Amino acid sequence: MKVLLVVLSLFASLAVSADYDCYRKALNDFSVDSMAFQVKSEEAVVMFEDRPDKAVYSVIRSLEQNLGCSNKSFELAEVSCKEIVPGNALSSICYVESQHGYFFISMDMMESINVVFNRWD
Repeated sequence: MKVLLVVLSLFASLAVSADYDCYRKALNDFSVDSMAFQVKSEEAVVMFEDRPDKAVYSVIRSLEQNLGCSNKSFELAEVSCKEIVPGNALSSICYVESQHGYFFISMDMMESINVVFNRWD
């Protein structure tokens, strides 16, 4: 039983370490408090302009892959998307919370999705 608890504790600490490592990578070894990234729109499973609230999950997963992180390093808690200009899907911006900070996600006119990650204080 003790061996099982030790093994489970080891796996839990490795998962936390992987999450923390991704957080460190996203903030350039903690040299900044926020960082901007671009993800190609074709990397999103759902088109951002059609369903931004659904596309953000695959955008964050693509970002994790681009950073060399394990899948689901950023546990997404809250997603809220709005059109800044009503009726203009390209003006959509999403606010996404994770355990380490929050993201602002929007699409530009050049087929890229812009992701800004900000750490919690």
